[in-house]
Amino acid sequence: MDRIITAVLVGAGNRADVYATAAEKYPDKIKIVGIVEPDAARRELMREKHRVPEENCFSSVEEFVAREKFADAVINGTMDSLHVKTSLPTLERGYDLLLEKPFAVNEGEMRALCECAERCGRRVVICHVLRYTDFYRAVKAASAEIGSIISVEMCEHVNYHHMAVSYVRGKWRSEKICMAPMLLAKSCHDIDIMLWMMRGVRPVSVASFGSDFQFGRERKPEGAGSRCMADCKFVDDCIFSAKSNYLSAVRWGQYVWRCLDGEEATDERKAESLRTDNEYGRCVWDFDRDGNVDHQTVIVNFENGAVGSFSMIGGSAKSERNIHIVGTRGEVKGTFEDSRFVVRKMAPDTKAGYTETVHDLRVGGDMIGARGGHGGGDEHLVLDFVDYLNGHEASESCATLRDSMMSHLTVFRAEEARRLGAVVSIWR
Repeated sequence: MDRIITAVLVGAGNRADVYATAAEKYPDKIKIVGIVEPDAARRELMREKHRVPEENCFSSVEEFVAREKFADAVINGTMDSLHVKTSLPTLERGYDLLLEKPFAVNEGEMRALCECAERCGRRVVICHVLRYTDFYRAVKAASAEIGSIISVEMCEHVNYHHMAVSYVRGKWRSEKICMAPMLLAKSCHDIDIMLWMMRGVRPVSVASFGSDFQFGRERKPEGAGSRCMADCKFVDDCIFSAKSNYLSAVRWGQYVWRCLDGEEATDERKAESLRTDNEYGRCVWDFDRDGNVDHQTVIVNFENGAVGSFSMIGGSAKSERNIHIVGTRGEVKGTFEDSRFVVRKMAPDTKAGYTETVHDLRVGGDMIGARGGHGGGDEHLVLDFVDYLNGHEASESCATLRDSMMSHLTVFRAEEARRLGAVVSIWR
């Protein structure tokens, strides 16, 4: 019989909280027994939520690893730039690891983590949650029916208010802040899915193009103020207005109102914060984005001659992920948020020249509450990690450190290709 896996949360933010939810829903499979978090309020919140003893709560990783090992694994949900720094000591202490993506923000960090995991003999799984969604698992299964894959075309549309809150006003706007370009921070999920669909065929080279088309002070409308609700005449008309996006509409509160932790967050107090000291109340055109992009296209060449393309476009009306796989015997085409895809197979003896089967999974898309985050992928990921630690063979969806290293390296090379305006070899 499988044992209950015990885990310590390193970082008590949104992602770690989401993964830890599995412990509440499946107490016979996983139990949270420790918290590592420098913010005392968040640490206490998670401690109470999971009934963790006071002696198992720590303000730093250094304090945590000074203790003898007392759990099976660590769930690391820290910020991108802290992933490797906080993971190396836990691996050396003997913990297996479930690590949020991107697991490293540069090639040097990536190789350091891989070397440490191998030297310590620890199991590391990266949180590429899209692999675990019903949609992408079904698409991958269907792709086996269409012959050899010639092309994988993918596109992620990041809607305008998500773009503004996370990648313009938020902590992912600049490499100086989060240490990761947007392609890595937002879309290493998608590059991973592309390589997963082509599993067994190595990517060999990459080209990429992209820029910041919409933001920056030089594009600021004439007469716009510095803060939407304090001195801007466009406050009621601008699509990026803090008033319409964060007060009139109820969205992105986990980011926008974090500055009010511990206060009574009344509508009046929220409005005051946007007028005065809340970063999310500033004009979107006033932020330094450090050369980051709002759109980017990546073209990957595989060793067998197949190609993959991925476009990240920030600023659409609706968020959407699309995929179109073309093989020698047919094609698979679908949209993640619709939970729907179609399989077309070549049929020369029919009037249309093909047959078509529609698959409607009806499971909801990204962040549908009834299914959990990422269309159910978050929950499936944690349960698969538990099975893996219990000695079961890694599932097809499992993103081991070596799997993820390939997609991360492809992203690093794509960024290099974009900056150089060149085709770059992945394995040099």
